[in-house]
Formats: sequence, C-alpha cells, structure tokens
Amino acid sequence: MAEPAKSFLFGPYHLDGEQQVLLRDGKPVALSPKAIMILSILVENHGKLVEREELMRHVWPDAFVEDGNLTVNVFALRKVLAEGLNGVSPIETIPKRGYRLPLPSKQKTPPPTAWLAR
Repeated sequence: MAEPAKSFLFGPYHLDGEQQVLLRDGKPVALSPKAIMILSILVENHGKLVEREELMRHVWPDAFVEDGNLTVNVFALRKVLAEGLNGVSPIETIPKRGYRLPLPSKQKTPPPTAWLAR
C-alpha cells in the first residue's frame, strides 16, 4: 500500500503534498509545479542545507536545465512566502551551496481512513 503524501504546516501556510498545492490561510497560492516541488524538499528538510545539485536532481531528474531555472523558482517562492510572513522570506541562500528553510514546520498526517479507503 502506498504511503500518503506528506503535508506540512508552517506559519500561515499549509503545503498539501497530496494535492501538490500551497495554501495560505486556507486559500490556494499560485505557484508552478516545480516551485511546489522545491518548497516540498525545503520544508521536509527544514533547518538543513539542501544542496543546489540535490534540488536540481529531484526537480528535473530526466532533463538538463540551466542553474537559472532553480534560481527563478526560488525567487518566486521567496516572493510568495514573504507576502504571508510580514515581507520577510524564510528561504536562506547559502552561497555556492544551496538553500535552507529555517522556519519550524510540523508534519500534518491525514487520518488513516482518509488514505486507506483509496
């Protein structure tokens, strides 16, 4: 049986892993699927450095893309997250290495019946 997708709560945000959507105060936030993937990795590893190469490998596994694609998506995430956090983005850049999301996050697990019935 497949494990349910993980969901996380941080600040005013709920990252719904099953629906692949970010909610702010219960309302969907417009983000590209790649930005959602990047955010999922950062949130799941909150407080830890996530290397740029690791993000590239997970988000674009079968494609050669320029490093700038990652930068553009992180920029979009910063802009969106800052809107709900008093203008301050929680994504830290570790120069020439990667990114870190120091915000505390809490994994939200759906009730077992929600995913067992599938």
